[in-house]
Amino acid sequence: MMRKKSMKWLAAGLALLMAAGLTTGSGQTLKAQASESSQGSFRVLSLNVAGLPGIISSSDPAKNTVKMSPLLNEYDLVSVQEDFAYHKQLISQVTLPYLTPTSGNVPVGDGMNFLSAFPLYETQRYKWNDSHGFITNGADQMTPKGILYSSMEIAPGYYIDIYDIHTDAGTDPGSMAARESNLKQLAELILQKSSGKAVIVIGDTNCRYTRDKIRETVLDPCGLTDIWVEYMRGGVEPVFGSDALIDEENRNSAANEVVDKIWYRSGKNVELSVDYYALKTDFTDEDGNQLSDHFPITATFRYELKENVLTTQTYGGGGGTGFSFMEAMGERMPEKIAIRTGSRVDGIAFTYQGEEVSAGGSGGTYQELTLADGEYIVSMEVCKAKKSLTSTYRISYVKFVTNLGNVLEGGKKEKEVFTFRAPEGYGLAGVHGSCDSEIDRLGAIYLRLTTP
Repeated sequence: MMRKKSMKWLAAGLALLMAAGLTTGSGQTLKAQASESSQGSFRVLSLNVAGLPGIISSSDPAKNTVKMSPLLNEYDLVSVQEDFAYHKQLISQVTLPYLTPTSGNVPVGDGMNFLSAFPLYETQRYKWNDSHGFITNGADQMTPKGILYSSMEIAPGYYIDIYDIHTDAGTDPGSMAARESNLKQLAELILQKSSGKAVIVIGDTNCRYTRDKIRETVLDPCGLTDIWVEYMRGGVEPVFGSDALIDEENRNSAANEVVDKIWYRSGKNVELSVDYYALKTDFTDEDGNQLSDHFPITATFRYELKENVLTTQTYGGGGGTGFSFMEAMGERMPEKIAIRTGSRVDGIAFTYQGEEVSAGGSGGTYQELTLADGEYIVSMEVCKAKKSLTSTYRISYVKFVTNLGNVLEGGKKEKEVFTFRAPEGYGLAGVHGSCDSEIDRLGAIYLRLTTP
């Protein structure tokens, strides 16, 4: 959760935390509850702010960045790219309460940030595996461009995984190959980290359907929909290999494709739909000049919350790769749970109708608990500890308790304990978080009970 800029928004944020059962201090509890309002909407905006240092920027950021700042307050979620040298000016008049901390100027920062009306959790940055061109061909090796991830809580117990991206620029063979690699890396991350979850990808993709294999590399593998294609073209994509679609007479037409994109999908407990999309050609100064070398794109999302599944934020360290049992669990409680533990938690596995889904490594001592008919998990306790002074925190202890009083626990218990407790009428059916050879973070997934 990031900066709060006013007492009004601070109070709203605290109200959300209290409603979700989130407390702080030793013996903390994390639980989720169904939201009182099952439907709503929010507006998103994506803008490449052209915030490179003035001497190398293609815009006039020293003059224009501060003029963009108040315009961002009309939206509930804003993703920006090239937010480098003028970050203070960009946020100087922003009243949105949750902002990701900037990663810095060129050459250390990636230029990507979120500004949000909703709480943000678990923010992580991922550098592209491949990039091409230092001075020429897009100069993509000048900064650690990549992916910015956050988990956005739109209501207590309901999260959307959001990804801000800025892929390799240029149309030379090296840049094209790097950009295709970027999209595949994004798809792999979504498949691992966001299984079963609602997802919004929003940013400067440097892609055009006429030259990039967008559908094959990321949309189809991740089940994503392109809002511009859906809303402006009735679902019909531009033909690969045809001329670029550029209509400067009517920028908001089906014949004008921009490289800024919004892709999305629904999740198990958040249904997303779109009823508006536009290129915002009014981001101009008093003389009608563009404030950036990109016009921003915007969309209005509508959401419907499904009360059968609830989730929580996660607890632990900052390492590992994301995972989620949400897709695998479906509408089922686990029939067996297993852990591998030593001084830390090496692995966790849940079995659903004979099929096991697991996270973490194969080290540690194996223990399992087979659940009886009508038995389900009511709570999960976790602790965190560092493996060494230089490492990040990892999950050091886990304890599952069922409604029949059975317990499965292992690892080393610390003074601070986080408890994930299922709300009334729900059982803990799965977990999500991040892991490598050990479990780095853990959160709970709750499923509504079918019988009292």
